[in-house]
Amino acid sequence: MKKFIKKIIVFLSVVLSVYMLMSLNVKKRNDIRNNDYMLAMIDKHQRVEGLNSPKLIFAGGSNLAFGLDSERIQEELDIPVVNLGLHAGLGLDFMLKELKDQTKEDDIVVVSFEYFLDNSGDRELKKHIRRGYAAAQKYYPINLKDEILSDIFNLRLRIKFPLKEVKSDSLPKFRPYTRSAFNIFGDHIAHLEKSHNSDLMDRSVIPYTYWSGIKKINKFSNELKEKGVELYFMYPPYPSSEYEVNKETISMLDVDISADLEIEILSTPEDFVMADSLFFDTIYHLNKDGREYRTDQVIKLLEPHLSSEEN
Repeated sequence: MKKFIKKIIVFLSVVLSVYMLMSLNVKKRNDIRNNDYMLAMIDKHQRVEGLNSPKLIFAGGSNLAFGLDSERIQEELDIPVVNLGLHAGLGLDFMLKELKDQTKEDDIVVVSFEYFLDNSGDRELKKHIRRGYAAAQKYYPINLKDEILSDIFNLRLRIKFPLKEVKSDSLPKFRPYTRSAFNIFGDHIAHLEKSHNSDLMDRSVIPYTYWSGIKKINKFSNELKEKGVELYFMYPPYPSSEYEVNKETISMLDVDISADLEIEILSTPEDFVMADSLFFDTIYHLNKDGREYRTDQVIKLLEPHLSSEEN
């Protein structure tokens, strides 16, 4: 009988230990998930929903997330500000649907997209945000056939190209991409005291093509007008070295936008061509000094428009 009781005690101790380890592991995974960079969308939406109109909303990719001091814009322009910018990989279609859902009458919206932003975006990234934030399903509806084909394709890739071990010294020294890295205005601030990375990521030679986003923004602007929302366009920041490489392509894009975009354009590409030293880790992410310079420019460009609307 005593042996049986000892066995029961040992068994229960093992079960309890395993349970505690599993609980800690699950909690750790949940903490990581809850601090996922993309889940900053939840906090941005909560701010939008908590503010009365009129308010000023910035929408686009991470060029905005890493590139504005929204608190200073709010103070100097005397209007509540929300920075919805998060990730270019969400694509233009996703962003426009999100923006239509989050705007109300009398709101003022400034869109600033990365050059030649793709319409559809990255499927896996959109699935990722949808898993963590149920409301995002409105901006990327489920298509069962596409989901199955995507999963089959990814499985085949994993079988054909198994993940290789990555050496720790090949990873960036600082990747502040977390939900907690944002402030209440929707600005990413965790990187501001970090030094400039001279080897900026995402450099490329951009081939010219007529940007289909122009037509989509025009259609979207008409939908916002019906809601009583004002929409403006602003070019993103860009390193001077990249601009020299892609100057001809960007000039042709600017000709197209100037001729065909049916909303007011607040800037030229050159307005936000900035020294490479003002960028943080990619060609669209500004460091502290770059962020302040761009914020100065944004305030100057917006001030006359907001003053005229008040009058």
